[in-house]
Amino acid sequence: MASSAVPRSPRSLADDLRSRTPGQISRLLLLRPDLVNPWPADISQVARRAADDVSALDAMQSLNTTALRVLEVFACLHEGTAAEAVAGLPEEPEAVEAAIDELWSMALLWGGPTNFRIVRAAQQAFGAFPCGLAGVGQPGLDAAQVTDAAADVDPELLQRLVWVDPVHDQPHPLLVTRGEQFTLPRESSLILREGKYLAPVAGPPAHESAETPPGTSLWVPVAGVRYVLSSLQREGLAWHPARGVSRRNLADRAERMSVPTDDLMAWLELAAAAGLIGGAGDRVAATSAAAAWLASPPADMWAALIAAWLDSDRPLRACCPDELGVLTTASTPKTAHHRAHILRVWPTQTAIDAEGLAETVAWQRPRMHRAAEQAPDVFGEATLLGLVEGAVATAALGLLPESLEQAATTLPQAVGDASLIIQPDHTLIAPITLDAGTWELVDAVSHLESWGPVTMHRLDPARLRSAVSGQDPQDLLDRLGQASRTPLPQSVEYAVRDAARAAPVRVVRATVVEAGPQDAQTLSSLGFDKVATNLFTTDLPLDVVQRRLAAAGIATDSPAPAEPAEPLDYPRASPMPDGQSVTRLVAHLLGEQARTDLAPPPLADADPGTMVDVCRRAIADDQRLWLRYTDGSDMRTEFVEPIELRSGRLTAWSLSTGRTVGVALSRIAAYRGVQ
Repeated sequence: MASSAVPRSPRSLADDLRSRTPGQISRLLLLRPDLVNPWPADISQVARRAADDVSALDAMQSLNTTALRVLEVFACLHEGTAAEAVAGLPEEPEAVEAAIDELWSMALLWGGPTNFRIVRAAQQAFGAFPCGLAGVGQPGLDAAQVTDAAADVDPELLQRLVWVDPVHDQPHPLLVTRGEQFTLPRESSLILREGKYLAPVAGPPAHESAETPPGTSLWVPVAGVRYVLSSLQREGLAWHPARGVSRRNLADRAERMSVPTDDLMAWLELAAAAGLIGGAGDRVAATSAAAAWLASPPADMWAALIAAWLDSDRPLRACCPDELGVLTTASTPKTAHHRAHILRVWPTQTAIDAEGLAETVAWQRPRMHRAAEQAPDVFGEATLLGLVEGAVATAALGLLPESLEQAATTLPQAVGDASLIIQPDHTLIAPITLDAGTWELVDAVSHLESWGPVTMHRLDPARLRSAVSGQDPQDLLDRLGQASRTPLPQSVEYAVRDAARAAPVRVVRATVVEAGPQDAQTLSSLGFDKVATNLFTTDLPLDVVQRRLAAAGIATDSPAPAEPAEPLDYPRASPMPDGQSVTRLVAHLLGEQARTDLAPPPLADADPGTMVDVCRRAIADDQRLWLRYTDGSDMRTEFVEPIELRSGRLTAWSLSTGRTVGVALSRIAAYRGVQ
């Protein structure tokens, strides 16, 4: 076991933590981030927080069924050995030992390497009779006598006394008197249980294996939010700051955009969470951040949306009829926390439905009831975001939430032929994986008729006239021809040239100024055009006109120019401490300094496949590693203590530099293990 590699016989949890290595303390803070909020002054304060009722109960929320059963055994033992826990459970010994390591890493158990104690808050969480066993003892019982006495007890009552509640209100030869009640002694229960502290339970639900789909649907949120921003540029969406967007307005806009209402609702939620849209008076409009997002590479666009989803404490489909909108600030506490745990236990490369996901979460997080309840909603959200195709998770979902950056790299891999098919009937068939330039072209000349993995657009005469106005129609034809995988139909060429010949409606930007007779002369002197009595116009912008009038001593009551929409105040998860700060904290708590005197031994060549097993063994056995890896353009050689391996990336404490490092396995060139 990992914990057996470091000799220790501490007298308290604080002593235990002082004996741990920087990597082990870093792992503890990674597993229980609440311990660093606010920053602890010393290791004793970390220990007090780790033993606190609220913190310990919160840590227990993330335990799976096996770890929780092991912890209950230690709650029953008060102070026990790993051998007792292994012998007292029907699970495989390796699974029990791994659970003990995990519980020790989380500081729910302390001590070791053989004797462990449970923190009081965790012990009390299992009630008065952990494992259904009483605390009273009656040593020296004869097993045959206990078995014979049990034969006279009603089977249903015996089952309850042995496995559920050892207290009864009636006397019996099996029971001992405890005050006004009668209790089945622990030793009698263990004889009748054949030495097991807990009964066997069914294993985690099985799911049918399936190949991970290519992930073209990952483009759905990017394409959908991009379409929303284009629509809002043409016409804002009616919005009330207190009630959000009404159901009627939402349905009307979805019909005009030719998309399902549920999809539009999710895109609006997503765009609002990412700060791309917000309130502007009585309308929803794009914020100043939208332009930067639209100009980003597709992987960055996707990552920004998914990061907002992961961090949002509002479900994507939070719109309720009573709330009359999708952009309200109503939230469910810890939605982001539960969503993250659901994603961590989601079975990858298997076919699963919402019900199966809920069963998996109930096994992997048995104390996190809200997560199990929310699993069907998260399944629906993931499907809307293209993270599930059919019933199979995409490769990106298997990397979330720990490695958003790596998950984003799967998006370009999903791009196939992103060109158009332009047909003689003026329809354009386009995949949702269009690049930004092609999307702008399609949106400028056509309107959407149907939405899906492949979208259908139709040339719009009004948009076409606007797109070709003031330019050579051949330029637009050339752009359409380059974007089309088929020759441009002659009917489309005729439509473009006809649009260019149509006389455009001349629209002149003008600011209208209404003034009294006393200011007429001043307005004329400023160059404003008089169009009627006391009425003047100018092609100058409103803000320039206001400044000129103010300089001439004329007050105005015109409203200020419209500002970009303000992002909505969105409920979010609590921010995690950054890695550098945690590194400094660990060094402070343990007084660790960089070891510049370390000289590397000869190293063996490494490849990613080999390093997966090497890193896993090093974490399990508390083994340290010498690593040679590329960091940007530099080659570094460091002595590290592995902390966590996730999504092809090793997090470790570097004893060479006294800091936490993250290394992609593909960048490791050589290694050597050191006990």
